[in-house]
Amino acid sequence: MRTVLAGDLGGTKCRFALVSEDFGVHAVQKVLTVRDRGAFLASLDAALSAILASIPAGMEPPLACGFGTAGVIPADGRSIDRAPNLPLDGFPLAAHVEQRFRVPTTLLNDGRASAWGEFLRGHAAGLDPLLCLFFGTGIGIGLIVGGRPYAGGSNAAGEIGHTTFVPGGRLCPCGGRGHFEAYCGGRAITEQAAERLGPLPGGERWTVGALVRAAGGSDAGATAARAILAEAETAACALVENACTLLNPRAVVLGGGVLDGWPQLAARITAHVQASTSTLIHDGLRFAPTLGGSDAILWGAAAATGRLFAAHR
Repeated sequence: MRTVLAGDLGGTKCRFALVSEDFGVHAVQKVLTVRDRGAFLASLDAALSAILASIPAGMEPPLACGFGTAGVIPADGRSIDRAPNLPLDGFPLAAHVEQRFRVPTTLLNDGRASAWGEFLRGHAAGLDPLLCLFFGTGIGIGLIVGGRPYAGGSNAAGEIGHTTFVPGGRLCPCGGRGHFEAYCGGRAITEQAAERLGPLPGGERWTVGALVRAAGGSDAGATAARAILAEAETAACALVENACTLLNPRAVVLGGGVLDGWPQLAARITAHVQASTSTLIHDGLRFAPTLGGSDAILWGAAAATGRLFAAHR
């Protein structure tokens, strides 16, 4: 069975696997994302080496490698132009992998990779246009039009998390101010929790789930937690409303770590869009949860290589 190597490079963690032509995900390796480039590349190389050393019986060596990665990818698909949560700005990552592992390598924005994977195999498979929004450490977006991810004029389309929610507002990890990601990205939410509520007992780091649990209390900390979540909810709802009004998709897939820790947010976003957009936008609009999660990124990254799934060779 034919295979490709695939990776999901995220701001908090990375996941690598061998993807087979039947959408199987094998020999998975997970590593934490570190901010030092040398250490990051060492962990990436070790993960890929471990996968290549454990190819299941009956599967061919990988024909190619595809990475779904946070950040903006130049049109040649060889490097990451802007990656605020990864230590890879301007680094020739495709060439690095090709030199070490001798397989052609393609980079794809992780939002687009997710959307492609969901379009191929998810709960909204085949619905076109398909809009996918992922609230994780940052905010990922993918738009499928005509069966393929929409790229824009210079392959930079989709950085919706870095559009403006509050002009001149809170500092975003990218260096801009007032961007949606600074209000409803997971990193921003947990940073607000640490700043306004102080450290958790035992030195644990704040997560969105921990903040949701804290908001259920009755003390001053619970009041502050509810305020942080209310601000994030307002931003997330506005972002999805804007995207649906602008793009008029047939379906919207919602996913990401923020929704894993705060599952009620998906229903609130759905209700907001139904109430705040025109009938032409929301009548027949289908909302669906992600099916694959990180697997969807791996499927989309595999599809981007053009070497695996028959419809995309």
